[in-house]
Amino acid sequence: MHHLPQLPSHVSFNLLHRTFTSRSILSLFLLTVLLLTNPPAAAQDAAWGTLRGRFLFEGPLPAVEKLQIERDSEVCGLTGLVDESLVIHPENRGLKNVILWLESKTPVPVHPDYLNNAPKPALLDNKGCRFEPRVVQLRTGQTLELRNSDPVAHNAAAWLKRSTPFNEVIPIGQSTQRIMRKAETLPARVDCSIHAWMRAWLVVLDHPYAAVTDDHGRFEMPNVPAGSWRIRVWHERPGNLTEMQQNGQPQALEKGAITLTIPAGGELDLGDLKLTASQLKRGK
Repeated sequence: MHHLPQLPSHVSFNLLHRTFTSRSILSLFLLTVLLLTNPPAAAQDAAWGTLRGRFLFEGPLPAVEKLQIERDSEVCGLTGLVDESLVIHPENRGLKNVILWLESKTPVPVHPDYLNNAPKPALLDNKGCRFEPRVVQLRTGQTLELRNSDPVAHNAAAWLKRSTPFNEVIPIGQSTQRIMRKAETLPARVDCSIHAWMRAWLVVLDHPYAAVTDDHGRFEMPNVPAGSWRIRVWHERPGNLTEMQQNGQPQALEKGAITLTIPAGGELDLGDLKLTASQLKRGK
């Protein structure tokens, strides 16, 4: 039987030491890269917080305004369409479609969950001779699907300021797609020139930090970078809000915004934010 030659003991030890040291350095390097690119959940959570609250209408509830349907009434006149520029829950006074977003002149840090999960296409449907939903949130580069679920033709004319405006005719039962490459400074109005009462709004940002109040007036903005931020508050009737009541106290807004500090690893609950009819008057 042939035996492999034996290396001197000091040579074997030195070779083993160099091999072990090289592997240790490589392992340490790979571990460092892994931690930097995928920090532990506790570390991630500590750098972000949640903003939430609820908008309510204060004062006598205004009457719901029915719309006069003069075009395609055989379809559009069947559903009892009403003015949706002001939607208030009749029981809890929740104010729907108040829009909030983080406003910054510098790039905003984005939570890994948003970076690792590409946003799905956003949908703006023509359904029941109205746009659904009334407010669509979009990130730059995200696909917007414009759909027509009605048995009559519609179009969607978007009054964009920074991206190219468009006016898309959407045939019955069909859809088309658009992508906005630039963030808008304000919500962009969308009209249907065939049916003048139809309206929607596009909130196009280069980060994911925006929220729209639901049927009960509630909103939540998760995974906001911790720290002090300027939050814009906007409603389609007055545009920029200038004042509201926060937990019973008057709260002024500077050019439609309030500066808030998002706690690291926690949440900031603004509680009940109340608006009156005078604060929600239609802008000029």
